[in-house]
Formats: sequence, C-alpha cells, structure tokens
Amino acid sequence: MKRRALIASFAAAGLMSAIKGHGATVTPSLRLVVLDWSLTELLLSAGIVPVGVSNPHGFRRVYTACDLPAQVVDLGLMFQPSLELLLALKPDLILVTPAHAALHVSLERIAPTATFGQFRSSPTPYSAAKGETLALGRLFGRERAAKDAIVAADAALMRARTSISAMPALRSRPLYIARFIDDALFRVYGTRSFYGELMAQLGLDNAWRDHRGDAGFTTMRFDDLHAAPDSTLVYIKPLAVSAVGMMETSPIWQAMPFSKVGGALALPSIPPDGGTLSATYFVESLTQVLTREFSGSDRATS
Repeated sequence: MKRRALIASFAAAGLMSAIKGHGATVTPSLRLVVLDWSLTELLLSAGIVPVGVSNPHGFRRVYTACDLPAQVVDLGLMFQPSLELLLALKPDLILVTPAHAALHVSLERIAPTATFGQFRSSPTPYSAAKGETLALGRLFGRERAAKDAIVAADAALMRARTSISAMPALRSRPLYIARFIDDALFRVYGTRSFYGELMAQLGLDNAWRDHRGDAGFTTMRFDDLHAAPDSTLVYIKPLAVSAVGMMETSPIWQAMPFSKVGGALALPSIPPDGGTLSATYFVESLTQVLTREFSGSDRATS
C-alpha cells in the first residue's frame, strides 16, 4: 500500500471512531455533504455549513427558517444523489439518516459516512433534535454555537408560553394541528410529533392523542375527525387549491366547528421534523395567530 493511501486509511479510521463515539472533536474545516434536510438544519443551527446538500432549492422552500448559503452545491435527490458529483466534491465526511441504509455501501466508497437523524423516531422529537444538535456541535468543534442555538430556541419557547398563558380562552380549548393533502385527506399531528411536543411545552391542549400509538401523525379523512364543538384547527400552509374549494363549498365542512370565523387558523410552511430554527419559527408563528384570535382584538378570518 502506498504511503498516501496508508495515511488516508488511518485518517478515515480515526474519523469514524470519533463519529461513532460522538465524544471526540473533528476539525471544523472538514468538507461535509448531507443527504437529508433535517440534518442540514441541525448543522446550520450550529454554524456548520456543508459544501453540498440534497436539493437545496427544495430545502429553502420547506425549511424557511434556515439560511442556506447560495454556494452550497446541489447533490441531486435525497435518495438518488449524484455519485459522480459527490466524487468530484471530495468530501471528508457524508452525513445520512437511517433511511439511507441502502446507499451506505456506495457512499462509503466515496468518503466515511456517518448516520444521524434518529431524533425523528423519538416520542419527544424536538428534545431529541436538540440532543443531536449538541452532539454534532461537539463533533465538529462548534459546541458553543450549538448550545447558543438551543438556548435561543428555549428562550423563544418560554416567551411564547408566557404570551399564551395570558389568554384564558386557550387554557382548555382543544387544538388540532394538521396539513391538508387534498380536499378530503389531511395529516393530523399528535402529542408525539415535533409540533405536538412544542404545543405541550406551550401549555396548549393538543386534541389529537395518537390513538394508534404511531410516531406522531395520522392520515385520515377530515370528516372522520369528530371534532369537539369548541375546537380549533391550525393548519400548515401551503393549502391545496382543491382544499380551498372544499372549504368554500362542502356542506360537511360547513357543519364542522372549523368553518366558523377563526375556527381554522393558518401557519406558514414549517417542516414537521425540524430543529431549533424551525421550532422557534413554529412557536412564534403559532403564538402570533393565537394572540390575534384569542386576545380579544383583531379577530382572524383565516
């Protein structure tokens, strides 16, 4: 084995040992590429900028609370990255999630590959995301920045909780949080979801209880919800054109509590698997729409 190849093999082994232990620090000058959007947010929140990510245009559209620099290279689709482009970028490390297991062998031929992203299967995904943010910060020499990001998000959460606690009308009001798929189906998020954990920390009553014990959401017909008369639906944009038409014309929708003025409140596009930046955007946006609706002034029409 040539001397250069031998040195590279030792370097890769040391790097992977540090990654697996999540206890050592890797130089922050490493060239990182990421094949997952939620991991990209966790890195950015700690001030770690990868050289390439999967579909950065889509990331910017969905993860609107994050600032991804323009020079970050587009690696292609999340589960079909361009291996030729990865080779050309010469990364020191590739970050993936457990869902990328089928690609692992191919990626390892290009660079050491580390798996993160287990926080999404946690019953408390926001808390778990904070833990992974800190682990990534320690690994890449950005522990202080990672801690600062967590402190800032928790401070925003406490401010939002204080504002919400000042609205007595919200203390026992059932709130559903959902994303419309089309004019019939929506995904409703329960207590084990990213949104649900944040709602609980805000002191809000999430009306969907994960009846089937899933990882955080259920896809169902909206007319099967059997919502309580005093409940409010908070939905995440964008709203499909067909769903807009349904709300205007469906007699079933018109009979639901959500059809009342203020019964359905809209939030901007915020991903359901975010980190500290998306969490801050969520709690601030939710507090703003709830304050407008339940503080007794400027009642929303959504």
